Amino acid sequence: MHTFRFPIRRAAALLSAALLSPGATAQELPPTLDLRAAIRLVLERSPEIELQRYTESAAQGIALSSRAPFDLVTSTTLGGTRDRRPLRADERARALAAGADQLVDANAVTLGAARQLDSGVQLSGAYALTRAADNVQEAQNIPRQTSDRLTFTVRVPLRKNPGRDQLAARNATELEAVAARRDTEQVVARAVLGVVQAYWDWAARVAAADVARGAEARMQQLRRETEKLVAEDELPPAELNLLTAAMTERETARIGAQQRARDGRYALGRLYGMGALETEQLPPPIEALPERAAAPGLEALGPQAMERRADLAALRLREQAMAERLAAARSNNQPVVDLDLSAYYAGLREGARPVSAAFDPTSHRAGPGVAARLSVQLPLENSANNGALRTAAANADSARVRRSTQEQTVQGNVAAAYLGYHSYVAQLRASEQTIERYRAALRDTLTKRQLGSATLIDVLNVEDRLNNAILARLQYQQGYALARAQILYESGALLRTAPDGTLSVALDELLP
Repeated sequence: MHTFRFPIRRAAALLSAALLSPGATAQELPPTLDLRAAIRLVLERSPEIELQRYTESAAQGIALSSRAPFDLVTSTTLGGTRDRRPLRADERARALAAGADQLVDANAVTLGAARQLDSGVQLSGAYALTRAADNVQEAQNIPRQTSDRLTFTVRVPLRKNPGRDQLAARNATELEAVAARRDTEQVVARAVLGVVQAYWDWAARVAAADVARGAEARMQQLRRETEKLVAEDELPPAELNLLTAAMTERETARIGAQQRARDGRYALGRLYGMGALETEQLPPPIEALPERAAAPGLEALGPQAMERRADLAALRLREQAMAERLAAARSNNQPVVDLDLSAYYAGLREGARPVSAAFDPTSHRAGPGVAARLSVQLPLENSANNGALRTAAANADSARVRRSTQEQTVQGNVAAAYLGYHSYVAQLRASEQTIERYRAALRDTLTKRQLGSATLIDVLNVEDRLNNAILARLQYQQGYALARAQILYESGALLRTAPDGTLSVALDELLP
């Protein structure tokens, strides 16, 4: 089995920096262009894949940001004040050594940490240390004071739970990030399908140009033979007029076929994001169009399309994400009732020693103290919650409709792909016999013309039918190759995912 493997989980895995640079040159192109090389080029250079990788990266960034409400947040505050207050006369009399003004120097340090749990419960703790020096108190033999306080707080939402809303947002964005990765798989599959279609189209146009050159060469040979017979007076000179017109017709057909082949080159180059000069350096396709239909092997893929398709998986993930948001919006459509429970320890030390009261065995400590508070908020109109609920419901319904519509579309496309495949198989088998019969008829008609029982018009008529049959067979060959690729794409089997996330393109199915 021939497969072409490439990783999809890393942002740079599909895209080559050298080939994506604006200065990419023709030396970087493969010397020959088989289907494997054509697919590799689109994986390395496709602008569509590159843009989708950026979209996937943005979705991952949003999912990462949605975890912020549940992060552990620490805080530190340092501060100091010097408060100078004029003393009244009676105060100055009581504190003669203090001077005319009261001077209070205070320094404070606060350390805190807070975290919100998935349940919506908020935990926080804080430690505050304050040291104060008051010249008035010192004049009255009251020493400097160092106080600290250690507080633990728990906030429990009893009705509306913002934490559940944030949890739903986190879960939804993570689902959307996974959906973006599946979208990338679908974009890669679509890019591979597009390059396979363009490759076989170009190959068919090149083959049609060869058919046109062959028809022109046969007509030139017929003209040379006719000129010889006219020179020997075996045919009238009027025969040359019809042959000249036929030769001109073959020449214009050949010119048109060659132009269409050049158009096929540019159609493939556009998928690579190439400019005109680089497109001209693309080597021609070397894969031959399939001569006959392969043994049946695609019939079992259709029933598995609903499970394999990456775009359907992405839509299901987005539907789950919208359901998460809707459930959170419904639970939040109620008043805010929060219960705060706190416990604290406090300490006090007197004196000038720079030791925290909490760590000084001579200090005075008190606690635990407890506190409880119940807060209620009841918006009378509740416009914000009602609007969020309506938006979430509409988004959930639209996600469901998009998923259902795409499932129906995929089912229809799979059925149409199989019908087209069977049609091309039948046409491809019948066309081979048709061409052989027309070639035999052309030989017979040429022989009859030499014997005088057939005219030049008879020869040209059979020649035209032969050319049309050959061109029709090219269409059937191209259609058969494209139908196989279309079935693989519609059934989600064009790419295969390994357990480590590596994707592979099944060339054995694309090259029957």
